[in-house]
Amino acid sequence: MTDLIHMLRDWMPKQRWYSGGEGRAPQLTHLGSYVLANPNGEAGVHLVTVPCMLDSSGDVPVVYQVPIVLREVDARVPALGYIGSISNAAGRVSAVVDGPHDIAFAKALLALLEREGHATGAGGRSDIAAYGLPMPGAVVGSFVTSRVLSGEQSNTSIICEMRLPDGSDAPPLILKVFRMLHDGENPEVTLQSALTAAGSVRVPPAIGHLSGFWPDPRTSSGRASGNFVFAQEFLPGVEDAWRVALRAAETGDDFGDAAYTLGTATAEVHRTLRDVLPSVEATAPKVQAEVAAMRQRLDAAIAVAPSLERLRGAAEEVYARAADMNWPRLQRVHGDLHLGQVLAVEDRGWVFLDFEGEPLRSIEQRNTADAPQRDIAGILRSFDYVAGSLEMTTGRNVAGDWAARARQSFLNGYAAAVSGEPRVGRHTGAITLDGRAARRQAQDARDGGSAREGAGEGASGGYPRPDASENRPLSAAEAAALIRVFELDKALYEVIYEASQRPAWLRVPVRAVQRILA
Repeated sequence: MTDLIHMLRDWMPKQRWYSGGEGRAPQLTHLGSYVLANPNGEAGVHLVTVPCMLDSSGDVPVVYQVPIVLREVDARVPALGYIGSISNAAGRVSAVVDGPHDIAFAKALLALLEREGHATGAGGRSDIAAYGLPMPGAVVGSFVTSRVLSGEQSNTSIICEMRLPDGSDAPPLILKVFRMLHDGENPEVTLQSALTAAGSVRVPPAIGHLSGFWPDPRTSSGRASGNFVFAQEFLPGVEDAWRVALRAAETGDDFGDAAYTLGTATAEVHRTLRDVLPSVEATAPKVQAEVAAMRQRLDAAIAVAPSLERLRGAAEEVYARAADMNWPRLQRVHGDLHLGQVLAVEDRGWVFLDFEGEPLRSIEQRNTADAPQRDIAGILRSFDYVAGSLEMTTGRNVAGDWAARARQSFLNGYAAAVSGEPRVGRHTGAITLDGRAARRQAQDARDGGSAREGAGEGASGGYPRPDASENRPLSAAEAAALIRVFELDKALYEVIYEASQRPAWLRVPVRAVQRILA
């Protein structure tokens, strides 16, 4: 194991999923490994195993799972996944292959999942294990071949081609291997499994997941449990909404219908999640904590973009109004929604992906009920980035009006789905976030909260009683005001990100903050 640790220490910093970056060498401790059976006696395979490695090189320790396949050193070793070679005590030399690049690992995962199998630790250790949990009724077919999906940042996904018993092609599968392990359920698994079980067509059907437990010094008990792999249907040959929207903006094509249906689809996902998973009341302490976090983000954004200091007063007014109005019941949401997380699928419409939430938030935060307005704000900001992307390319603001129309159509679609009212014009509707209309709606929301308090309908600060919070929908003014504060918060998050990662893009979110607070 010592030789393997040294090998991984040199290899891991070159991988995109390694959070320490290429400039920092990991300090690795082997916590344990679970061993997968060699499926069908795959020729040349010595071992399929998944070491769990603690990296203590950074301020916050991270546990990675690093699947590897040890196989004979011959022409069957995948060139892309080759890490190095090691010898055992008997002198046998094995090639060390990054598991996702080796078909033996993909086969072993599918076998464990399909058979509801149980993988124990190396040498019979009982403190680490993985078990397969298929979705009821899931049919996957037989394995044909696999490849790694390129371009992923924090995980590694394996695309598996499958075949039905009659020889015809079965829908391909995607196995998402979570590289960083967390104590607790991954929302990617929880939310998409719940949506699939509810019969939603807004996510690719979930097939199942591998979960388990492992030694973990980061927890008080010294042991953690969570998800290792998530499997679902893969949708080939489709484009994400970002590419579809960018092409429309480039050509000047109207995106109103597409944005409207995206709004209705987003509302549908929110409604299903609210129906099948627990929701909680937005109590005063919860709201105050959320607004306090937003104020901290404002401070951080001003620190990297001092020109925003002059807007601090306007931002504080927005925060004060948000803290003093009715909020919806908090529920599970996507958490990191943008146009790149949505696919345009023929005959199915918009399909949503990647429910892990914002990667910088803790697993506890990502598993906490939230306001649906966070997702709405994410899509609104994404439309703004379509226009910003074209401006960065052309040097001119050629799609600002296009983005404004798309944003309004999205809001109208969402509002119509929530209210159940027939479709109205795409570019006009109850929720408006631009200019003086937004300020009027925010003031109406604040006045409405004060009126409810005066009439005895709410608790301190205009909060309704629990029964009212559960039954009374938000008014258009309240919805607009909440979307506005969440969009402001998202734009400030982008300011912080762009200042450190892409300074040339900083003007895109800075202008958005100025527009929101105008």
